[in-house]
Amino acid sequence: MSSINSEISRLKHKDVRTRRRALRALFDIDSPLALPAFIPLLEDTDPWFRTKALDAHRKWAKNSSDLEALVEGDKECRRLAAELCSEIGDVGIATTLFQSEDWTTRSFAARALTDDNKMIEEMAGDSHHSVRMIAGEFSKDSDIISMLIEDGHSSVRRTALATASREEITVNESTLTKALGTSDPSLRSLAAAMTVEQGGELLAKACKDTSPKVRKAIADQLRIVTKDVDERVELVAATSPEIIIRWLRSRHDPRSTKLRWRLIADSDVDARIRSKLLEQMSGRPKIDVNKLAILTEDDSALVRLAANNLSAAVSEMSGERV
Repeated sequence: MSSINSEISRLKHKDVRTRRRALRALFDIDSPLALPAFIPLLEDTDPWFRTKALDAHRKWAKNSSDLEALVEGDKECRRLAAELCSEIGDVGIATTLFQSEDWTTRSFAARALTDDNKMIEEMAGDSHHSVRMIAGEFSKDSDIISMLIEDGHSSVRRTALATASREEITVNESTLTKALGTSDPSLRSLAAAMTVEQGGELLAKACKDTSPKVRKAIADQLRIVTKDVDERVELVAATSPEIIIRWLRSRHDPRSTKLRWRLIADSDVDARIRSKLLEQMSGRPKIDVNKLAILTEDDSALVRLAANNLSAAVSEMSGERV
């Protein structure tokens, strides 16, 4: 304790070098008891000392009383107070700081207020997108989420749509339709994944998107929510068969196998897709050699090559079994 008091007393020394050494020593001692000594430094004329005073509060502030000097300080002090509010859990100070004209202070304060639905509603109407993003991240209200999905800022839209997907919040069809029509692939991929649950025209619209990110989102969501060939799988296969390749990759049950053969036999399906579907059967037992024989004479050279390769693999496996 005597060492702390000694260094604290040196913070008032006339020689700036002595003051700097004292400050460094207090950081080395690393005791919260030194924090009050840093409060006067928040208004020091030397920027270095002001910065170190903020660092001291960031390091040692643990309760509401430790934030009082910051709340009464300048913009940087209030920003730090707002940032620390969520760690300390002081809703009262956070509510006060949320009224700040500085959007950074408001966004920090907002994170300490996310358990308050009324405050989230205020955040959703804030003038700055960073604050609206917090509302989009934490709101469970379908009306607020739907509003934010149509926000003017892409980051807010993505955050709100991600929350809707994660929390299984119902989003109306018109909102999803607008999201699917934006120029942001990330937003479209989130919306597309949500259409998998609904199926129908919305899913068909999403499947027509040429973005690889969107198509991957649909395939990934299909793997999560569908365990068998159903109407949604059939719709995706008919609308955009390249998406269904991912879904079929590890599926060899009777219905999946039937769907795979149907797509392979369809000459209107792109040859690359048909050949990849053939490749998926490599190493699988009980392959229909009669269907395979027909494909070895297909009009597409790519399909013929894949069929011949698979046929050779089947013959090799048959030889091994013998």
